[in-house]
This record gives sequence, structure tokens and C-alpha cells, in this order.
Amino acid sequence: MRTLLHCIIFGLVLTRLDPISSLSFITNINQNDLSRRDLFRAAITASTILTTSSPSFAVTTPYLTEEYYKLPIKTDASAGRFYFPVLTPPFGNRATYRYTLGRDAWAFEQLLTFSNVSATIRCNVIKLKETGGLWVHSPQWPTGEFISLLNSLGAPVEHVVLPCNALEHKAPMGAFLKKYPDAKVWIAPGQYGPLGSCGKTLTDSSKKCNMGYRVDGILGPGNPLPPWSNEFDISTLYIELPQNAGPVSEIAFCHRPTKTLVSTDAVVYIPSGTAPDIFSTYFDAQTIQDPEFWPRSVLQAVFLPLRKDSSGEFPGYEALKDRLVRAPILRALGDARAPNSVRDWIEEQTSTSSYTWKYDRIITSHFASPIAATPENVRASFDYLFTENPQNFDSSLPKLACQDWDLLDGINQFVEKNKAGAPAVFDFKKGCIEK
Repeated sequence: MRTLLHCIIFGLVLTRLDPISSLSFITNINQNDLSRRDLFRAAITASTILTTSSPSFAVTTPYLTEEYYKLPIKTDASAGRFYFPVLTPPFGNRATYRYTLGRDAWAFEQLLTFSNVSATIRCNVIKLKETGGLWVHSPQWPTGEFISLLNSLGAPVEHVVLPCNALEHKAPMGAFLKKYPDAKVWIAPGQYGPLGSCGKTLTDSSKKCNMGYRVDGILGPGNPLPPWSNEFDISTLYIELPQNAGPVSEIAFCHRPTKTLVSTDAVVYIPSGTAPDIFSTYFDAQTIQDPEFWPRSVLQAVFLPLRKDSSGEFPGYEALKDRLVRAPILRALGDARAPNSVRDWIEEQTSTSSYTWKYDRIITSHFASPIAATPENVRASFDYLFTENPQNFDSSLPKLACQDWDLLDGINQFVEKNKAGAPAVFDFKKGCIEK
């Protein structure tokens, strides 16, 4: 934990259950890699979409869809890439790239930079079928470029959603809402800290809602449904453990008209290949083309050690890449403390008994999307919570070496020994490979 990012994360570990539902990292540009279009053709060739009558539209193996590889990317640097004050770096030259996700959805991507570690974060926007207005999920810092690209969609911003209480998602909300004061605002329950606080309901007398901006509704049990609920299924994860400084919450959404799961941090897809062009707005070509840049960034993001094998590869990175996964840091620091709550939350999104949630793709706030995936694929990413015997784990779970869990295990031991937070109650390492 010698980088600035590690220090920040370690501090968060002591104050919240889900300390890094953020900081997801993107691919390193390697001049020897295939182009995005070549990778896409290979992915399509290797992946088989089942066309049976299954109501879940099962995909055998998750993969990035065509929209991820499509060009051009929309930018508008002349509109301005500076916003002050921002609470998350970079503090200057904050580019925004807009990607078309298909099905009337778009991603607005910005960079997060901490010391020698960098990340992308996305605001996902969906055009509502009923009103034609925009539903904005986790808005980012409203630079001139961001606002120009959003306004050029030619539809009003009707609803803005804060889907969790993680810092990097929460911090830009107030600034963004000043640009769209007429938009309705919906937030995840259990907000706390200097950036605003709010309880489970707006009528919660024990905790007055004070976010620094108007809140029209809280997403979760005991609250009225928002007017856009006729298009979205909504599932709320809410965990409050007495040993922690505050609760953890995250909302998952299924946009029924487009069969799209909107996920903040629950799952990610870590691609190999080239990095998004947005990296060139902050890093020089030599840095980006370093063949270790991307593997190291991934491992630092998910808190696996920077361990190399005899061939010079990073085994942790090799185990995670090109698959739909639960980030190891969330498995170790989040799921290990509240496994039943997380399992119930995933069960609601993936239940095979009713197939209430019908989606065939996922868009996420970090790493790469859209991802061709189904409820079965999401459930498989959490199979360690559903299957007792590791020998029966779903084959899609990453095959991580036991020693690659040492750093996260050490953090859990430190927290428990020093009574700095809720202890782990679940063996998050089960199924690891002894080497």
C-alpha cells in the first residue's frame, strides 16, 4: 500500500463496508495488440448466442457487444474540460468522451487519476420510452464538454439518479444538478458523510435528508415508486452494520424496454486489448504503451498483489481478464461481511424461478460495456455465495491463487484485530488454488 491510491482506499476500509466500489481500470494500449474491431470479430466468432425459447435469452459466455467497438467517439474539447471545484482528480483537463451504447443509451466517460493509478468512470444515460426525456445514472463533473455532449442529444434531462453512496459517484451530484435544476432527483438510501446525508425514507424523523440539493425520492423499500418505474425494475442493496461508520447501498436497474441491466459496481468486465482513447488526454504514448500498464492498473484497482509468474505474466490479471466478474476487493471487503444481504440482492436480479428480470446485456459504471450477458451470467459471477462446495463452483469464476488473496485477507485481519469495522463472517477465498 505505497501509492496514494492505496492509502486512500485503506482509509476507506476503516470507515465503510464497501470501500472501493469505485476505481475501475481500463486496458493498456499495447502496439502489438489486435485492433478493437479485430477483437470484436474474434469475440463474435467465439461466442454463441442461444436462440432457444428460454425467457432469459441465455448467452453462453459474456462478451463485449458491437457498440463497445464502434467509432467515432464524440468529444467537444472546445466547450471546455475544466470544472472547479472538483473533489476527485484530475483537477484540470478533465475530458469527457461520449459513447453510443445502442438502444437509445449513451455513456459519458471521464478519467479518475490517483498518483500512478488511473481509472475511468461512466455516467450512463437512457432515453425514456414514455416521455422521450433522459434518465441520467450517476452523473459526472459538468464540464463544458460534458454538458455540450449531453445537450446535443436533443432531449431534456428529466431524472437524475445517484445509485450508491460511493464517493466518486456522490461527489459530482450537486454540481451537475445546478446545470439541470428542473430535473427530478432520486438517490440510494443511507447517504452519510460531508457530501450529504439522508436516511432510508424522506419521512425518516431520525435522520433528516440534507444532501445540499432537492431530493424527490429515495429508492428502496418503504418509499413511493418513481414515475419511471413503469420502465425499470429496481433492486436495492442496503447494509448497515453497527461496527461501521455508515451503511452501504447500491441500486440495480433493469430497463425492461431495452432488456438492459444498469449496474454501478456489482459486476465488471475487464477487457484485454487497447485502452479507450480518453487515456491519451492525460498520459503520453510511452506511458500508455508500457505492456505492464494495464495489468498493474487492474491489480491495483481490485487490490490483488503485483505478482509475476515465471513467464513474466501477472497471474491475477490473467485470471480476471475477458470475463464478467465481481471485483475481488468487493468480494473480500463487502461480500465477506454481509454475504446473505448480497446473495439476496443478486437473487432478486437473477432468479430463475420467475425470470422477472429479463435482460440480455449489461451497462456498467466502470471498465467496459455494453456486455452481452444474462441473469445466469450475473448469478455465476457470485456463485461462491450460492454454492457451498468449491468443487461445484461455476466454471466462469476466476481461478485465483490463494496467495493472491493475501493482501485483502491481511486488511480484513487488521480491521478485525483493531476493531476498526465489522469483521468478515464468510470465507471469501474458498475455491482458491493452492500453489
